[in-house]
Amino acid sequence: MFVKPFEVPKHILQAEALDTRTPVNHIQKETINKKARNLRTGYNGEKSMEFFLSFLPEHEFIIFHYLRIPDKQGHFQIDILLLSLKFFLIIEVKNIYDNMHFDGMGQAYRNNNDEIEVFTNPVDQVNLQHRRFLDYLRKYDLPSIPIEKIVVYSRDDTFLKNITNNKTINEIVMHKEKVLPRIEEFSEMYQTTSFSEDQLMGITFKLLEEHEPEEYNGMKKFDVTPKEFVKGVFCPECGKVPMLWRGGKWRCTDCGCTSRNAHRSVLADFALLVGDYINNRQAREFLQVWSEYSVKRLLQQEHFDQIGEKSGRKYRLDVEKLLNPEVHKKSTDVHN
Repeated sequence: MFVKPFEVPKHILQAEALDTRTPVNHIQKETINKKARNLRTGYNGEKSMEFFLSFLPEHEFIIFHYLRIPDKQGHFQIDILLLSLKFFLIIEVKNIYDNMHFDGMGQAYRNNNDEIEVFTNPVDQVNLQHRRFLDYLRKYDLPSIPIEKIVVYSRDDTFLKNITNNKTINEIVMHKEKVLPRIEEFSEMYQTTSFSEDQLMGITFKLLEEHEPEEYNGMKKFDVTPKEFVKGVFCPECGKVPMLWRGGKWRCTDCGCTSRNAHRSVLADFALLVGDYINNRQAREFLQVWSEYSVKRLLQQEHFDQIGEKSGRKYRLDVEKLLNPEVHKKSTDVHN
């Protein structure tokens, strides 16, 4: 049962919004773009696990995607966590192309045309997650339960090389196709029930309650201010900005594309980078539409919650609604 399903975390959306709104001539543009791409690549690797995990019996496993839990050292993050009555499983997911070597000194590296790129050893990483998660559980005085951990490489074309044939590497590191057989092995290994169903649901609710999503501080880190943002609606076909609002539609002057809802991604960018509430003046500037009446209609047709009256009215932007393709699927009208 997926109690915390696979969704793009807010900090990744914030990184992508910053990349979109940072002008190409900004001194940090390349770094901002690389960070956004790397975060999305990592999420895509985690998302690819959803298919395999969906084959697990719903009544036996509780599945979390992306947990970020506070502890005395700060926060620790788990990509995927499986809970059952007999054992828990931490899954660290890596989405790295080409090859990955593990040597006798505990190093993990990629060899690309005789150039060595060193990575944090994922086995050490997942071992530390295991230690911190164990400490977290201890404070609730719960029964002892086996906690297993694995490292999963999500790309089919990643070549994994265990140079010294280290037994621990062989047991922990694998491709995603090996995950289900490994979970079956754990299920056969641990036959004794350690938790009651009430205890399992109790820790499930506690984890959901204590999860603290990461906030992306890219604007501060890369010294980008809202005044520097690229304003306007990007064309969903050719990427030209700004589209023009004419006759109840967005129109691209370059490729001729029209759309009725291309403004939603712009409002989502505002919410992710500036704040959850927007007024008419701010919306006019961000959308690059100068008619107060037109912008008022645009904002009201989205049925946002509102606070204030007249010139003091603000609209609460719902990022999930704005970016969820299923919510607006039937009303999407983009064509050339």
